[in-house]
Amino acid sequence: YYHLPSNRAQLTLATGNPMPKKSNSAAASAAAAAAIKSSKAPSAAGKAGAANGDAKFIDSIDPEDPEYQRQLMRPAEIKEDLTLMEQRKRVSLILNSEAFRRELEEIVQSQLKTGGAQPASLDALRQLSDLLAPSASSSVAAATTSVLPVNDLRGGDAAAYQPEERLLRCKLAAVYRLVDLHGWSEGIYNHVTARVEGASEHFLINPFGLEYREITAGSLVKIDLAGDIVDRGCTVFGVNKAGWVLHSAIHSARPDIRAIVHLHSNEALAVANSRCGLLPLCPEALAIMDEVAFHDFHGIVSDESERPALIESIGQKATVLLLRHHGVCVCGATLEEAWRRTELLMTAARIQLESLRAAGGPDNLWLPSEAAVAAGKAAAARSGANGWSFGQLEFEAAMRELDGAGYRTGYVYKEPRLRAPEDRPRKPQKPPTPLPEEEEAVAAPAGDEANAPETAQAAEPDSAESAKEEPVGESGTEQSQPAAEEAEKLNFDQSEQQPEV
Repeated sequence: YYHLPSNRAQLTLATGNPMPKKSNSAAASAAAAAAIKSSKAPSAAGKAGAANGDAKFIDSIDPEDPEYQRQLMRPAEIKEDLTLMEQRKRVSLILNSEAFRRELEEIVQSQLKTGGAQPASLDALRQLSDLLAPSASSSVAAATTSVLPVNDLRGGDAAAYQPEERLLRCKLAAVYRLVDLHGWSEGIYNHVTARVEGASEHFLINPFGLEYREITAGSLVKIDLAGDIVDRGCTVFGVNKAGWVLHSAIHSARPDIRAIVHLHSNEALAVANSRCGLLPLCPEALAIMDEVAFHDFHGIVSDESERPALIESIGQKATVLLLRHHGVCVCGATLEEAWRRTELLMTAARIQLESLRAAGGPDNLWLPSEAAVAAGKAAAARSGANGWSFGQLEFEAAMRELDGAGYRTGYVYKEPRLRAPEDRPRKPQKPPTPLPEEEEAVAAPAGDEANAPETAQAAEPDSAESAKEEPVGESGTEQSQPAAEEAEKLNFDQSEQQPEV
C-alpha cells in the first residue's frame, strides 16, 4: 500500500496526464500503470525540444526501469528517512576516523593548557571528546561494570576553579581510583591529600562519606590547615577532622611535601610492626630505604597532642613514615612522586612477606652485601632521566590505563602521542670507530706527556702512508699491517703465559 496523494502529484508532473481520483487502491494502481505506459511515447513538442537540443531531464528517464518505479512509488517519509541515514553514515565515518579523534584531543589539550577558550565551548569539546574516547580494553575495565567519570567538572563548575586547581583535582581523584583498584582502600576511611597551587595553606581532601570508587574531581573538599572547609565541593558531606590531624601535622612541618597518601594496607602494616623493618630484598626496597622513618603507636591519632611526636618522627628528610600498629604515610613533592613511592613500598612489603614465609623467619634470609645495597641505591637515584621527573613516567602510564577503561581522568599528558614521528631515525647514530693510532695516543702513559707532541708529529707520516696501503677486511673496518702484526704477537705472548691445568 502506497501513499497515493504524493505519487499522484509526481506522476502528473512526470507524464503530463493527471491521475484520476479513485478510492479503490486497485483502480489507483491501474491508473498509475496506465500513466507510466503513456509516458513511453513522448509528445510532439517533446520530440521537437529534444531535436533542438533543449530536452528536459525527464526525457532521459526510463519509465520501465524497476528501480525508477520503486522510487516513484516510495512515500515521502521513507525518502526522508533514507536521506537522513546517508547523512548519518557520512558523519559516522568522520567521527570514527583516527585522524579526527587525534586532532580533537589536541585541540582540547591545548585549550586546557592555555585557558583561552570559553567554558561553554570547552565543555562542548570535552563532551565530544569523551564520546569518542576509546572503548574499555584494559585489565581495569574487566573488573568494572559501570564507571563513574573522574573528571566531572563541566560548564560553570569548571569555570569556578583556576586551571591549575582543576588539573590537581583530576589527578587527586584519579589517585583515589588507583588506590581502590589496587585493593588498598578501606571503605570511607583514610585520606589522600594535596596542597593547592598558589595557596600554600589550602588543601584538597576526600569528603567523609564517599568510598574511593565514588570520588570525582568535583566532590573533593578544599580545607585550610585547621581543617575548616573553604569549598565543600558538589556533595553534602564534610571532612573527618580527626583524620586530618595526621596530614596537617606533616603538611605544616614540611612545606616541601605537597601530597600525602595514608593507607592501612595489610602489607605495609606488617612491615611496620616487624622489628627488622624494611629489608633490602628487592630493587623496590632499595629505592626507598633511605627515606623510611618509624613512628611508635600512642593511640589513635585524633587530637592535637600527637602532632609534635609525628613531626619529630618524620624529620626533614623522610618521605615514608611507617606508623606501628596503624598504617603508613607516603609523601612526595607531587602526586606523581607520592604515588610512585606508594607502589614501591607496597611491592617491597609484599616481597618481604613472601620471603619471610618461604624462609621460615628472618634468620634464614639471604641478604645482599653492603656493596650491592649501595649499588642498588645509586641505580635507583638515577631514575627519572630523559626529561621525566621521579614517578611521572609511571603515573602517566597509569592515567592511560584509566582513560582506556573509560574513567575520563581529565589528565593532561606530557606525551599525548605514543608513536614517534615518521621522519625520526629509528636507530641511533653510532659514533665513528677511532683508528688504532688514535687509541694508542689516548692510552699513552702520563709519563710520556712531554714527548707526546713529538710522537704525534713523527707518527703522522707513517699513518698517512699506512692509510694508503691499508686493506679493507671482510667486516668493513680498516686495519693497518703493523697493528695486525702487533695484535697477533700480543695474542701469542698471552697464550704462552697461560698456566697449564
